[in-house]
Amino acid sequence: MKKLACLAALALCVSAAQATPVTLDMTSGTNANNNGSVVFDTYTEDGFRLRMVRAGDHYDPNFIGDIGIHNGFQNPDDVSWVLDFFGASFNLVNLNIAGFNDGATSITLTGSNGATQTLSGTGPLAIFGMAGVTSVTFNIDQDGGTQGVGISEINVDTAPSQQLPLPGTLGLIGLGLSALGIARRRTAI
Repeated sequence: MKKLACLAALALCVSAAQATPVTLDMTSGTNANNNGSVVFDTYTEDGFRLRMVRAGDHYDPNFIGDIGIHNGFQNPDDVSWVLDFFGASFNLVNLNIAGFNDGATSITLTGSNGATQTLSGTGPLAIFGMAGVTSVTFNIDQDGGTQGVGISEINVDTAPSQQLPLPGTLGLIGLGLSALGIARRRTAI
C-alpha cells in the first residue's frame, strides 16, 4: 500500500511539471499596427504572437468571429499569417473557426516541423502533427479577389521541453523516490 501511495505522489509531481494548456480567446490580447497598409498587423496574447506575413493583409477585431483575417484590395492573393511563441516550442491543439467569407472555404496550416493540415468547416477543429513547433503558418487556400476567415479561439499547449520544473517539484520527486527506495529496502529485509 505504501508503494502505491509513493507512486501516486510521484506521478502527481511529474504531472505538475508538464506543459499547461493555454486558450487564446483572440480578444484580451494586444493589437499592434492594426490595419496599417505598410506595416504588419500583429496580435499578442499570453506570450503568443499572431502576425500577418505580408504588409497590407490584415485582421479586424470582431469581424467574422473575434478576429477576421483577410487580404486587402491591394493584395488580391495569398493571405498568410504566422502563430509563434517568440522562438519557444509549443503544440497547436485546435482552432475554432467562426466562418469564412468572400469565397474562402478552407485554410492550410504548415508547422515549422514540415507537417501540414487543411481545415474546412467551422467550430472547434482538432489539429494533428503540430507538436513541438516553433511556428505555424496559416494560409487561406483560395486565390483571386478578397478572402477572409474568422477565428474565435486558438488552443495551444506550451511544450514540456521549454519548461523548467520548480524547485519544490524537484524536491517532491526526490522525496517520492526516497520513500519508494525505503519501502523497497524494508520489504527486502
